[in-house]
Amino acid sequence: KFRDRLTDKLVAWAMLTIFVVCLFFFLLMFGPANPFRTLANPPLDGPGPNPLLQNHPLMAFHPPMLYLGYVGFTVPFAFAIAALATGRLGEGWLVETRRWTLFAWMFLTVGIILGAWWSHEVLGWGGYWAWDPVENASFLPWLTGTAFIHSVMVQERRGMLR
Repeated sequence: KFRDRLTDKLVAWAMLTIFVVCLFFFLLMFGPANPFRTLANPPLDGPGPNPLLQNHPLMAFHPPMLYLGYVGFTVPFAFAIAALATGRLGEGWLVETRRWTLFAWMFLTVGIILGAWWSHEVLGWGGYWAWDPVENASFLPWLTGTAFIHSVMVQERRGMLR
């Protein structure tokens, strides 16, 4: 069944889009943002993470949840680009990506909640949200994903995709 779908132009374009996204991050990692570049005087055991990021159980779950949310939204993005490239703007690609979208949104939601909880516990700002750039970097994709989910639901209910 999957082999038959590989010849579908929508799936082919989606796979090409995912490849381009992966290639972009690969080139970024080994180009201007190379984390493996050697230091002139490397520390013997490494600098380690910031002390605020150490020894708190939420830090074992918060970053992976955010990362899964970010990466999960690549699939709906790829199918949206594929739908634009092939001209198949109907509900087919939306149905194909519904689970991916909901799982990515769920992981991003859990990651944001855990991050707010960690921020409240460790930083002691007296609140869960401070509108700093790091928090906003996770909030804007979540907000975009929420808008996407709601717009798809409205379009499906009204039959606009048929």
